[in-house]
Amino acid sequence: MEALKLDNLLKDQLIQIMIDNEWSDMYVTVWTYPSIKIWWEIVRVDDWLEIFTPDDTRDFAFSIITEDQHHRLLKDKNLDFSFTFLKRRIRANVSFQLWHYMIVLRLLTSDVPNIDDLWLTDIYKEVTKKWQGLILVTWPTGSWKTTTLAAMIDYVNRNYNRHIITIEDPIEYVHQHKKSIIEHKEVWRDVPDYETALIGAMRQNPNIILFWEMRNKAEMEMALRLSETGHVVFSTLHTRSAYQTITRILDSFSWEDKTQIRMQLADSLIAVFSQRLLRTNDWTWVVLAKEILVKNTAISNLIRENDLHQIPSVIQMWSREGMQLLETDIVSFIRKGVISEEEWLKFSNNPKLVKESIT
Repeated sequence: MEALKLDNLLKDQLIQIMIDNEWSDMYVTVWTYPSIKIWWEIVRVDDWLEIFTPDDTRDFAFSIITEDQHHRLLKDKNLDFSFTFLKRRIRANVSFQLWHYMIVLRLLTSDVPNIDDLWLTDIYKEVTKKWQGLILVTWPTGSWKTTTLAAMIDYVNRNYNRHIITIEDPIEYVHQHKKSIIEHKEVWRDVPDYETALIGAMRQNPNIILFWEMRNKAEMEMALRLSETGHVVFSTLHTRSAYQTITRILDSFSWEDKTQIRMQLADSLIAVFSQRLLRTNDWTWVVLAKEILVKNTAISNLIRENDLHQIPSVIQMWSREGMQLLETDIVSFIRKGVISEEEWLKFSNNPKLVKESIT
C-alpha cells in the first residue's frame, strides 16, 4: 500500500484506530513512526505510514490545538489539554524536543466510571457522605487516580444534592448534572491557575471541590483551609503509601509551621487511597492494588503526636473499618495466581510482609 502523507485526514484515521482498538496512549514524534502503548509495551504503527518529519509533527500538533493554545505552548513550552473526537474524550500533551513538536494522546473511557465497575470497596462510597474534610488519591501517573476520583464524584452526583466544582488541567471526565449541580473549571481556559480558582471557589458556595494534585505548599494550605471550612476537598499526590502521603504534606512546611499543620491534618483528613495497577501474568489485563487509610481516633492521635511510623500498623489493626495495606491486595492476587513475583516486587511497600503472608 502506498504510504500516506500526514494531513488532518491521517490524524483522524490514527485517532480512529486508537479508539477502535482501545489503545491507551499514542506517541507522535519526529524521525520515527507513530507509536501506541499496549499495556506497558510501545509498538510502532509502521505498516502504512512514512517516518514523521518535523513538518509532519508540526501539522499534527496544529490540527488539534487552537491559535490561543499555540501561543501558550510557545510561551510555556508545554501544553496540557483535552478534546472530544467522535464522542470520545482524549487527553493531550504537546511539547518540544530538539525544538520539534511532539504529541502524546491518552484515550479516556467513553463513560464516567462507576465505583462498582472499578471493583472498588464500599469505603470509597462511605467517605463521600462526609460534609467536611480532605480525601486524597495517590500514586504515580497511570494508576487510575483520575478514574477513581471521577467515579467518586459520579457517586455523589447520582446520590446526593450537592454543589460540586472541579478544577483540572485539563478536564478529563465531563459529568452531567444529576442530583447534584456540577461545574467544571479548566486551568488557563476558565481560570488562570489553581490557587486563583481555589480562592474563587470559596466564594461560590460549593459543598465539594476537586482539584488535580497538591503540587506546592500554597495549594496544600488552601486545601486544608477549605477542608476546615465546610467543604469536602478531593485531590491527588504522587506518593506510594498513606504514610508517605502524610509525611509529604508535613515536609512541605517549615519546622515552625509543622505543629499547626499536623493539628489541621489530624482534624480535616478523611481518607487516603494509594493505588497501583499491576500487570497480570498473561499481560492481557491489569488489576488494581489499593492501600486504604480512613481517619479514626487512632490515626488522628498519631498525626498529632507525630508518631507517623506507626500508621501502617494501625491500618492493619483497623481492617474492620475498611482500612488495608497495599500488601493485602497483592497477597490476594498472588494466591489467585494473577500476578508474578517480578511484578509485585516492583510495587510492594513491604516485600517482607508479602513473603511472610504467602509462605
